[in-house]
Amino acid sequence: MALTPNFTSSQSSGTPNIVSYTDSSTGSDAAITQRRIYLLQADGTYLVTTGTTTDYMAWAYASSSKTFDVLTQDTALTVTVQWLDVNNVVLYTKELSFNYTDYNETFYYGLTQSQVAITNPMLAASTNYFQNKMKLRVLIDSADQAISFASDIYSAQVSNDLATYLVTNADFNF
Repeated sequence: MALTPNFTSSQSSGTPNIVSYTDSSTGSDAAITQRRIYLLQADGTYLVTTGTTTDYMAWAYASSSKTFDVLTQDTALTVTVQWLDVNNVVLYTKELSFNYTDYNETFYYGLTQSQVAITNPMLAASTNYFQNKMKLRVLIDSADQAISFASDIYSAQVSNDLATYLVTNADFNF
C-alpha cells in the first residue's frame, strides 16, 4: 500500500520557541529512507535551526516525531515535509500551514491572572487595560483564523506582529 503523507504540529506554552512535528502518515513505502522539513515564513525566508546551511532541516525517517528550536515570537508558517529515497529523490510531499501563538497566549493568560489577583484590584478598573486586552485577543484570533480559513500566512503574520507589538510595549498598553 502506498504512503498517504500527513503530519501534525504542536507547540508548548512552557517552551514556545520549540515546535514539534509528528508524522501521521498512513500506509507505507519501503523506498522511503529520510524526510526533509521546510518552514517557510510570510516574508519568503525559511526558519532553520542554528548551524543549518540549507533551507530545510533533516528529519530522520526512523523517528516519527521531531522538535525544532526555531521560534523567537509568534509566527505563521507554511510547513512542507518531503519523504525521500536513498538517492534524495522526493517521493511524497505534504504542505500545511500553522500559526504558532504561544508567546502571546502565555502573556494573555498572565493578564488574566493579574486581573483576578486580589493584590491588584485596580487593574480591572482601567478602561485602557480591557480595551488593549481585547485588541490582543482579537489579533491572536485573527491570526488563527487566517490560517484555519485560508492558510494565509501573510495575514496571520501581520496579526501576530501587531499582537507582539502590544506585548513588547506592555508597560504602555496594560
